[in-house]
Amino acid sequence: MPTVHPPEEDSPSERRVACAEVNRRRVNEAIERGQGAVREVTFICECGLVGCTEKLQLSIEEYEDVRTDFDRFLVAPGHVIEDVETVAEDHGDYLVAVKHGVAAAVAEDNDPRGDELDRT
Repeated sequence: MPTVHPPEEDSPSERRVACAEVNRRRVNEAIERGQGAVREVTFICECGLVGCTEKLQLSIEEYEDVRTDFDRFLVAPGHVIEDVETVAEDHGDYLVAVKHGVAAAVAEDNDPRGDELDRT
């Protein structure tokens, strides 16, 4: 599985990547809310790559499994940025990436679900 390595990441760059990921997550949260009982949903990749338009097909249940904690994001294969995340799960068509460092802090501060997630 290829991994993307952005050139010479620094804190401002890591923050930009993290903000892009958080914004894509907000879109997916809105997509999920609007689906009701639909079984298969088209979500967008929550990676931090500029210009990414990758679409991923998941059930609501699969997306909920991704969202079990603030630092877990839905990412297309090949869109992992090692400086800000690691792959926690590989489902073939999509990955679950866990943020670390600055990206994790930004994700926690901007989690639309806030305290409703279990952080134990």
